[in-house]
Amino acid sequence: MRIVELRRHAERDANEDLTARGLEQCARARETLDFPYDAFVTGPAKRARLTMEALGGTATAVDPRIGPRPRRPFLEFEKRHRDLMARGMDAVTAWFAIPEAIAPLEEVGRTAAIAVTEIAAKLPKDGRALAVSHGGTIEPMAVVALGRPFGSLFGGAELANCEGVKAYVRDDSIVRVDIVRLPP
Repeated sequence: MRIVELRRHAERDANEDLTARGLEQCARARETLDFPYDAFVTGPAKRARLTMEALGGTATAVDPRIGPRPRRPFLEFEKRHRDLMARGMDAVTAWFAIPEAIAPLEEVGRTAAIAVTEIAAKLPKDGRALAVSHGGTIEPMAVVALGRPFGSLFGGAELANCEGVKAYVRDDSIVRVDIVRLPP
């Protein structure tokens, strides 16, 4: 079985550079990684590439399908999203709480799941890849791959910076997803 481990990027500033806290997150996350990996992949955002470098990944391929969630399909729900966040929900949980946002979230998830299976297909037998993606992309991928609701998988909380999932791929299907949280 092949494994594609997707991690959310670290905290960054307005210029997409990692903050001091983001570099600390990467140091903590690095302790939870199981090197060596056979491949390294990031989304196209600078913050993803810088996180991969801080995690110790090299020779990174770029796959836009694991990049940030597109904004356009969610524009009509932004006010409701902001209202839910003002009441204390994190960003991803708030998106999943809006029934009309589920279909576009599932589309994000399907796209990312296809990317994961194609990344896995390029790995050697029992190979492993490390990928850096984004909150709002990783969670929908897990929801779609397993056909389970967001709350039952993530306990009603989005992935924090540098947290992620391990997607286990057999043939061309994701057969298992483990949530990877950082220790406190």
